[in-house]
Amino acid sequence: MSNWVVLNIMLRACRQSVSALLVSLALCSITVSVQAADRDISWLTFSEVNHKHWRSSFDIMDSSKLLVTPKGQSPSDDLHKILVVVAKKSGSYKLAMNRLLEVFHQERFLSEFEVININRDEIVGRQLLNDAQQRGFDLVFTMGSEAAALVHRYYKNGPLPVVTSINKDPVTLGQVSSYKEGTGTNIATTTLNVPIDIQLNYLFELNPELKHVALLYNKNHTQVVKTEVLPFRRAMEAQGIRVIDVTVNSREEARAQLSEGLPETVRTLEKLDPTLKHSLMWMTSSTAIFSNLDMVSELSNGIPIVSTNPNAVREGRQSAAVAIGIDRRNNAHLAAVYALRILRDGVDPGSLEVGVVTPPDIALNFLVARELDLKVPFTFLEGADFVYGYRGELVRSFGQNL
Repeated sequence: MSNWVVLNIMLRACRQSVSALLVSLALCSITVSVQAADRDISWLTFSEVNHKHWRSSFDIMDSSKLLVTPKGQSPSDDLHKILVVVAKKSGSYKLAMNRLLEVFHQERFLSEFEVININRDEIVGRQLLNDAQQRGFDLVFTMGSEAAALVHRYYKNGPLPVVTSINKDPVTLGQVSSYKEGTGTNIATTTLNVPIDIQLNYLFELNPELKHVALLYNKNHTQVVKTEVLPFRRAMEAQGIRVIDVTVNSREEARAQLSEGLPETVRTLEKLDPTLKHSLMWMTSSTAIFSNLDMVSELSNGIPIVSTNPNAVREGRQSAAVAIGIDRRNNAHLAAVYALRILRDGVDPGSLEVGVVTPPDIALNFLVARELDLKVPFTFLEGADFVYGYRGELVRSFGQNL
């Protein structure tokens, strides 16, 4: 075989190897791009107030990361470094992050925040926690129940302090023994849930003659079922009150399932309680239900809607009449205070009792209440944080009359 033939064979083999390498790189690039898109955090935007005081920048190589630093400071300055872990895209986390920044600015505690969306990827989350101390972070701040579960499962007694926010009740979930105790570990916890006995005191003040409740929830949302549905049902049945489940399987199927299940439930309640004076709908914080409030309002047919989420009370008629719960921003404020106590004052995170916003946030819509002939106790109005007037317009926000 001539040298020329051998050279041609070698060149052909090289071209094939290079082509294979380019294909591999292209496939790798596509995979990385898809993963980055799944974990994208560009939805996390800031209020006008925070834009005045904070500078945000996305990681060019990784769209799941957002760096937030105080204006007038640079990342090289001597700032406290806080890792913020979110498990998915959520409007609640946007509200919480804005409140976190507001509190740190008000307290003039210079810090930089690296916010990372792990998109429910436990492996990514565990690696992030494992590397946090080596990367120079001083504290881990989690948003959401999934991120809180991650640190309880894999980072208990880890080297860095942790504060959880915007998460379901750690006591009901078995992560903490009681509301009056800390974890005894490196984790300080908060909760979005109002203890059920407090919630029911308000509920029976609203309707002392309650006999029937339609309970709306996503049956596949494990944490809502554990922290809201089961405690509520047990408490109702102990009082001799009938509970009728209205369930959906997922956010995608919710509208179709509500359009079928709600009218049937309304017909049942009308047979049991023709005046509907002894009935109400209890709306849990399931996103699959909450995001379809318009449909629930339209199909409720004169039955008052009471929610565990203050954001279910809103302007106009497509609103719950009353909410007894904890606003996401108030929970985030409390969690921010916990973070400051740990970083600034040296408080042991494990000694901090479960952060519960008390009294709970009450939200009222008097337009809806009047149309339903629902009498709202004056004590509710006195303590309400959010009030919509008889025309459905916002007249009080965070306890301040507008």
